[in-house]
Amino acid sequence: MVANMSSGQGTVINVLIVEDSETAVAMIRHSLESSGGSLCLTVVKSIAEARVWLGENTPDIAIVDLMLPDGKGTALIHQNRERANYPAIVLTGAGNEVEAVEAMKSGAMDYLVKTPAVLSDLPRVVDRCLREWGHIVRHRLAEVALRESEERFRSIFTSAAAGMAVVSPQRRIIEANPAFCRFIGYTADELTGRLVDDICVAEDRCRIAEMYADLLAQRVPSLDCERRYLRKDGTLVWGHVSLACVLSGEKGGGYCVALVQDITARKEMEEKLLLLNRELDAFVHTVSHDLRSPLTPIMGYAQFLQEQYSGTLDATAMEVLGEVRRQGERMHAMLEDLLRLATVGGLERPDAPVSCSQIIQELIADMGRVVAATGATLDVAELPELYIPKTLCMQIFDNLVGNALQYGGGGAVEVRGERSGDRVRLSVRDHGPGVPDEEKSRIFELFYRGSCGSRTNGTGIGLATVQKIARHYGGYAWVEDAPGGGSIFLVELMDGGG
Repeated sequence: MVANMSSGQGTVINVLIVEDSETAVAMIRHSLESSGGSLCLTVVKSIAEARVWLGENTPDIAIVDLMLPDGKGTALIHQNRERANYPAIVLTGAGNEVEAVEAMKSGAMDYLVKTPAVLSDLPRVVDRCLREWGHIVRHRLAEVALRESEERFRSIFTSAAAGMAVVSPQRRIIEANPAFCRFIGYTADELTGRLVDDICVAEDRCRIAEMYADLLAQRVPSLDCERRYLRKDGTLVWGHVSLACVLSGEKGGGYCVALVQDITARKEMEEKLLLLNRELDAFVHTVSHDLRSPLTPIMGYAQFLQEQYSGTLDATAMEVLGEVRRQGERMHAMLEDLLRLATVGGLERPDAPVSCSQIIQELIADMGRVVAATGATLDVAELPELYIPKTLCMQIFDNLVGNALQYGGGGAVEVRGERSGDRVRLSVRDHGPGVPDEEKSRIFELFYRGSCGSRTNGTGIGLATVQKIARHYGGYAWVEDAPGGGSIFLVELMDGGG
């Protein structure tokens, strides 16, 4: 027989009573209802009836008689509380305490002797068992969540394309994923227990020890760096390492997780590019220097013939000699510009700041004739000081101001500069015809002179030198249309003197 009853308000507690004694059921019902809680009581008289009901329902708590007509009530109790679906209290008659204790060992939360005095305390026992059951459920859920989290980490760890390694606070490898094993050339078993120091170059070991010390002391939350690894076959590879620690409450507990991306190909390309740039600079320096040697006497001979035989040679011959001199001077200027371009990056930052305002004043003095000839005016605002070699600063302003005077159409040339932290922006504005949109991205290329430059003297190296200087100091150069006409040439670079 199944009897259901709901009482009270609020959360309803579903109680399954498995008891064949009407008297005991009455005492249980009276004791629980007297507590004033919201209850739903389900009463069955046998294990078979209980199993039928449990096939479709799950109680919040079960109160089970130890001795039932079709067997022991412990058959309804899971032996492992951590795996049970509900908590259970065992009822026993007087003299069955030993079996009741065994029932407790089989998974019951508590046991009670079926006497009026004992059963009167049933609401308190039920409340305590439900609280304990709540702790068990929360612990079970936490374990499930932890297990799912570990399974997700395991899946990522195993299938990740990047290398991953779990490392102890003592810098010993606990586990390495397949990608890291391929990267370093060892098997997982060979890496387990090995010191991180064993797979890095000797010069990096002190720095690596400092990194782990900083992480374990929680001075930094994580670290990123590029470092070399020593493979099993003795070859060196480069990895970009992201390192973070998971610390436990125990002293010296926890572990670190390292994510290692193979950047060997990129490093090799950077090294080749650096070598090529050095070779190119050396080549340009050699060519510009060696070609000047024969160029000087050629220009000298042409000048000599013009001066000594001006009365003998006809006009055509004199014109040819003049062209030889002009082309020689043009070649000489180009070689000088190539030499300046080659030396960019070969100078150290100065210890004291360089005054851009003083550089501009020196340029104005040098360009006095050009300024007068073009009818232009120079408007120079206060300029920041830079920790960049003076010769390079001079080249930036010499090229930008010189171009503004040459192509600006005789208007005002405005020179400006500002600093924002370590970033410095310099600008030179002219009021000339401007730069066509299709040429804006090309005029900083080597030897490119554009439509305006083709009608004037020049080498096409000046703006390329400005761009190279800007990039060497972490910036770039570009040109914009100025409001109202003209162009603004801008240079941004990083300067640690701010």
